[in-house]
Amino acid sequence: MVRFRSLLMAAALLLAVVSGSAVTEVRDHLFVSAALQQRVHYRVLVPDNYAQSTERYPVLYLLHGHGGVFTNWSDRTTVADDVAGRPLIVVMPDGANSWYVDGANGEAWETYLTRDLVAEIDTNYRTVPTREGRMIAGLSMGGYGAVKAGLKHPELYSFVGSLSGAFDITRPGDVFRGESQPEVMRIFGPIGSTVRVSNDVYALAAKASRADVPYFWLACGTDDPWLEPNRELVRAIKARGLPYEYHEQPGGHDWGFWQRTVRLLLADPHVPARQKTSSGTRH
Repeated sequence: MVRFRSLLMAAALLLAVVSGSAVTEVRDHLFVSAALQQRVHYRVLVPDNYAQSTERYPVLYLLHGHGGVFTNWSDRTTVADDVAGRPLIVVMPDGANSWYVDGANGEAWETYLTRDLVAEIDTNYRTVPTREGRMIAGLSMGGYGAVKAGLKHPELYSFVGSLSGAFDITRPGDVFRGESQPEVMRIFGPIGSTVRVSNDVYALAAKASRADVPYFWLACGTDDPWLEPNRELVRAIKARGLPYEYHEQPGGHDWGFWQRTVRLLLADPHVPARQKTSSGTRH
């Protein structure tokens, strides 16, 4: 696929994020997604010694929430500081308000995420281009998108994380009240539509193969309006016997909670360069 980059993005945005003696390099890019037929932004956090090494690195994809943009994770949390010194590339793509699905509106955001973006990163960065070298996580809409990607494309990801996932978006009476929002209806179609059925994470979890699914890391605040949808997904994952851990802690659907819990996620042994196990129940 032919890729285009603006002169600004070709130069790349180089910012220094310092953690002790380690420096994380921040690069912004723009590429054309074949699935979307449009240019899309993404931000990359590069290990401090990337330019001096020939090493290949695993990749963590971090998805933003509804109303967010690709810069949210690095602008509103300390994630860039927290990954400094790790042998890890972090990719933060733009997902618009797409819910990361191939929608009834004809916009193929799932294909962009799981095909075009993966190919873009593996082509332009020294990645570990295998399932074992890829992780995906997100918050709210991004948590839903990450879990859905892991369930529908288990061959791509070994680890899936969700903070405050808005998992019930495909169902009647969802917390987001999508049935009253034209934007959501354009993406998912009417209740019972093929797009809704094929992107229902509860149904996907209930029929997932236990042999090849990624490890699921889930967290939600006790004051979060999506608490019960998160508990329901945990029940479905547990009933199917899928590998997971669930962290339920004080907090709401906000950046304070996401700042705290992304640090827990990064402390998980599945994420490179961290040996300490975060608190929670493993299964």
